[in-house]
Amino acid sequence: MPRSLTRQLVSFVRAFGTVAGIRIWCSLLIQSHLLLRRTFGVRLPGMAAPIYLRRQDLPIFWQIMVMREYDLQSIPQARRLMAAYEALQSEGKKPIIVDCGGHVGLSAVWFANRFPDALVYVIEPERSNFQLLQRNTAAYRQVIPLHGGVWGQPCRLVISNPSAGNASFLLREVPESAAASGSDSLRGYSIEGLSPPPDLSGLFVVKIDIEGAEAELFQGSAEWLRIVKLVIIELHDWLLPWQGTSRNFFKRIAEHNFDVVVRGENLLLFQP
Repeated sequence: MPRSLTRQLVSFVRAFGTVAGIRIWCSLLIQSHLLLRRTFGVRLPGMAAPIYLRRQDLPIFWQIMVMREYDLQSIPQARRLMAAYEALQSEGKKPIIVDCGGHVGLSAVWFANRFPDALVYVIEPERSNFQLLQRNTAAYRQVIPLHGGVWGQPCRLVISNPSAGNASFLLREVPESAAASGSDSLRGYSIEGLSPPPDLSGLFVVKIDIEGAEAELFQGSAEWLRIVKLVIIELHDWLLPWQGTSRNFFKRIAEHNFDVVVRGENLLLFQP
């Protein structure tokens, strides 16, 4: 978020309208300074339930709800994306959205409101994030929260840097025996192996923000790329310099004919 309070207020008014924008901005400003170690709530226009945040979650709230980085309406490819959404429903298929790296559920809430007939799988590894994610998505029956990480194949994972900030956790694979040993291992989900498994013919959007684990996610063939209508991904070479975490991703997408649009920190890949 910008340090300038004036710039913040102007952006809130632009996103929510004058009255609601001032109300939401004042509410967050007051609560985030008075309740430094507690969760606070804010109600947004048109949403089924309040959103609950901690002070450290405000930058992500800013990106998703204020700057609206997942709002695609101004992009020319969005018209065909919406046609694909409607076509899936007319074929009797449930559009599937997979949110990889759900944090506290703000992106899942955005997708649930924007695409109310879609089924949203949202995956988050860190426990306190996941608990808040569950709270934020409880009002949306079409959202399925999964506590775990995303990998190239089903496996067991652990957080390798548990003392990192709540939006910067890195995962690593461990032996399957870790699940039986009482360790803090997590389930690693592949896109194809979500539980309960979705009908991948309805795969609509896959959003990926997994702190460098895209290296493992795209290590294999990633056949689901042939079906998905939109991929939203944040790459993390900046976080893990000289480790080449984006190389496998670029190899895989080179095998397809995506239109690629840059929006904020994300690449948007539209399937023709």
